[in-house]
Amino acid sequence: REIVEKCCSQFPYTVEIERVEKVSQMQDAKKYREKWDEEKQKYTVIPDSPEVVRVIEAAKMQSDRVYREGFEKQKTEGYKMVHDTPLYNQCRESAKIASDYNYKTALKEAKEKQYKNVHESPLYLQNKLSAQLSSGPLYVKDYEQQKL
Repeated sequence: REIVEKCCSQFPYTVEIERVEKVSQMQDAKKYREKWDEEKQKYTVIPDSPEVVRVIEAAKMQSDRVYREGFEKQKTEGYKMVHDTPLYNQCRESAKIASDYNYKTALKEAKEKQYKNVHESPLYLQNKLSAQLSSGPLYVKDYEQQKL
């Protein structure tokens, strides 16, 4: 058949025509895909090595999408504070001590116990004593008396 086509063609058969035919066959997408479909079934996927798995995990951790998903999830859940930390307990106690509300309730209780004035309440007397003990001039005065 090829011989007949070469002999009976309206164009004379030359080496150049043969080269063009071979190039057009090589550029044919259908034949290329057929060859690829045959070859891709011959090879199998190699299982991932530990280093490849590590790199994939690192890429997931660095992914902006995963970061944003975690951030959105945290926004919906809200921040949950741990209530048993020593720093939190200390701050809570400091806030209670410094609270104006507690001062007013202590004053109210003192009035209910019928103290004549605030200066007689046990809380006031205790604070007055601690102020005297921490006073610098009184400390020096006591020291000078003990020295003699």
